[in-house]
Amino acid sequence: AMSSDLSNGKKEGNVPYGTITAISESTFKFGLVYAGTDDGNLHVTTDGGYTWKQLFINITTTQTVGKKTKTIVTNPPKNLWVSRVVTSQHKEGRVYATLNGYRFDDFAPYVYVSDDFGITWKDISGNLPLEPVNVLREDNKKDSLIYIGTDGGLYVSHNIGNNYNAWKNGLPV
Repeated sequence: AMSSDLSNGKKEGNVPYGTITAISESTFKFGLVYAGTDDGNLHVTTDGGYTWKQLFINITTTQTVGKKTKTIVTNPPKNLWVSRVVTSQHKEGRVYATLNGYRFDDFAPYVYVSDDFGITWKDISGNLPLEPVNVLREDNKKDSLIYIGTDGGLYVSHNIGNNYNAWKNGLPV
C-alpha cells in the first residue's frame, strides 16, 4: 500500500463507509494530490501518495466591537463527507472542497476554498439554497467562475462564491 487508511476506518451498518470519495491532482505540480473520504477526512500529499497530511477546514473570521477585535474559528459539523475536492486550473495553491451531510438530515450547502494548499479556508456557500452539494467545477477560462451542482439544480457564481444564480435555461425543473 502507498498510504495508510485516509478514512476513519470502515463503519458498519446497512451502508458501510470509510472510503475515498473524491480525489484531485494539481495541473501545476506533479504529485500534489488531494483526497476526501465519505467520513469527512481531507488529506493532501505532495509526493504522489507516499506521505499524506490531514487537512482541517477551519474558518477564521474577525469581529470588531468597539476597540476590541475578536477572532472566531468555526468548523463544519461532524458526520459530513467530502463530496468533491477540486484543484484549481488557475492557481497552484487553490483547492475547493464540498461537503455533504444528507445521511444525517443536514441539507445545508458546504462549499469551501483555500488559496494556500488547504492551510486556511473560506466558506463560499454564499446564497446557495438548503440543498446538499454534490459537485463543483471551476471554469477552465475564468478563475472567478464556478459551477455548483446540488440535489436541486445547477448554480453559477461569477465571484468565487460570494453569490450564486440558478442556471435554469434549458434545464428541467
